Amino acid sequence: MRKHLLAASLAASLMPLLGHAADAAAEAKPVAATPQASKPYRVVAYYISWGAYGRSYFPSDIDYSKVTHINYAFANIKDGRVVVGDSGVDDGGKNNFAALRKAKKKNPHVRTLISVGGWSWSSGFSDAAATPGSRKVFADSAVEFIRDHGFDGVDIDWEFPVEGGAENMKHRPEDKQNYTLLTAALRQALDAAGKADGKYYELTTAVWGNDKFVANTEMDKVSRDFDFINVMTYDFNGTWNKFSGHNAPFANDPAYDKPGIAKTFNVVSSVEAYLKAGVPADKLVVGVPLYGYSWKGCAAGDSNGEYQDCNGKGRGTWEDGNLDFRDIEKNLLDKKGFKRYWNDTAKAAFLYNAESGEFVTYEDPQALKIKLDYIKSKGLGGAMYWEITADRKQTLINLIAAELLTKSEK
Repeated sequence: MRKHLLAASLAASLMPLLGHAADAAAEAKPVAATPQASKPYRVVAYYISWGAYGRSYFPSDIDYSKVTHINYAFANIKDGRVVVGDSGVDDGGKNNFAALRKAKKKNPHVRTLISVGGWSWSSGFSDAAATPGSRKVFADSAVEFIRDHGFDGVDIDWEFPVEGGAENMKHRPEDKQNYTLLTAALRQALDAAGKADGKYYELTTAVWGNDKFVANTEMDKVSRDFDFINVMTYDFNGTWNKFSGHNAPFANDPAYDKPGIAKTFNVVSSVEAYLKAGVPADKLVVGVPLYGYSWKGCAAGDSNGEYQDCNGKGRGTWEDGNLDFRDIEKNLLDKKGFKRYWNDTAKAAFLYNAESGEFVTYEDPQALKIKLDYIKSKGLGGAMYWEITADRKQTLINLIAAELLTKSEK
């Protein structure tokens, strides 16, 4: 998932998997989660806490009729406990948490979850998951957090177990099994709290849209405890690479033969990997990016700048190389020398400016419709998007709601 400090490749060298201390028997058996989606499909929107700063986008700006879930990004991990990520906007100052509680009273169908970790704040997961005692501390603190702030559940965004992630990430080979055990501890704690509180608390996760994440986890086991699983089927290429390419291609393009780009870096391959790993189809929620990446100085080649070496990051909305969909739609789409192109193999749109050599990869309605049709044809659990502030006109948001919520009700 693209986070506000994303600046490096997600790939890392595979760490050797070692044996795991056999404490699984001492853990409580996983408790099967009861799906609580309010509609046949889930539409999960990530809201970023820092949207309340320069972006001036607040929980009151959300159209709650077009979502089933709001995942609030992010809570941090300190000393093994879930803690407020930004007190300036979360529970103080602008007080986004209070605004979410107020919105829920008017929109009781919407479930709000606190997303823990993310790209910048996942370094505490490995320690938190390491022992039965640390897992209990983490799970109890998660319950305390959602009770204190009025959330309906917890979304675990561990980026990533065993390998990968930001430079400050801590890893253990045992993360593979500990991810399962942490999930079971959370499910048990949430179920106990829900029984006491007379409500159901949801537990979800965001997972890397990459077969390495499948290899480094036990998805067949953890899927029993998660209500659903948000697959980050984007960031398959970005400005951490020196060459242009697609952020979220639907299918593999054999022409995309670049270092570090696997044939599985696409939506279909990601979904198939999780299905093969034992995740039920209706628990898989497909991620959609409401943002794009841009490069500058890309040669035209034979494909209008596609798959070409470039000279670094291009223009951005809030930072170089990163563009909100609304910015692309309003200012670049068939404007200022940019022309839209379509790759019918990857099922992906892109922009190229032949004069300046700027290349932009982004999600557009044609590409999105193909993904939404795929979700329905495969019986998947719905769609998730990162993140809601980037589509101010709601062009993509409206399409997702129309296809997965409005049509499914008829």
